[in-house]
Amino acid sequence: MRLHLPEYIKRRHRRSFTTLKSIFQLFSRMINPTAQNEAQGESPPLDPTQPSIPISYPLKTLEELASRAYLESFHYPFNKAKVKLQSNINMPNRGRILVCHDMAGGYVDDKWVQGGGNADAYGIWHWYLIDVFVYFSHYLVTLPPPCWTNAAHKHGVKVPYCCFIP
Repeated sequence: MRLHLPEYIKRRHRRSFTTLKSIFQLFSRMINPTAQNEAQGESPPLDPTQPSIPISYPLKTLEELASRAYLESFHYPFNKAKVKLQSNINMPNRGRILVCHDMAGGYVDDKWVQGGGNADAYGIWHWYLIDVFVYFSHYLVTLPPPCWTNAAHKHGVKVPYCCFIP
């Protein structure tokens, strides 16, 4: 009887198999860190001061905004745009176009600063038509994830923070 490679490794190299299995599980959690908690019907509490997988998140209360704690959070250095805004010196004399992203309240697939499992989490194909891009999340202060800001800046599109007062 001929064994398939995974079965062969499992039988002949138990330690290697255990190590590979641990590495696979680690990568799976890195790619989709909420899958395990979603399967159990719970979401992990966010403690911005503790090291974790870097994410983008909104400021939900005036207290959060006034405390400036976001600037001290573990996530802040990862949420800075790395691409400088490309200036368009020869801007044509025309009306301006503002595009507002309002996707299920924001911070879904695109909250993962270092990338997630959904390759289509953000994709605008006609940046040349846009002058201003607003990332809207239905929270008090929306801080756009760096994936959006970097992509917009690469194409000369401004991305302001968004303040929502219901």
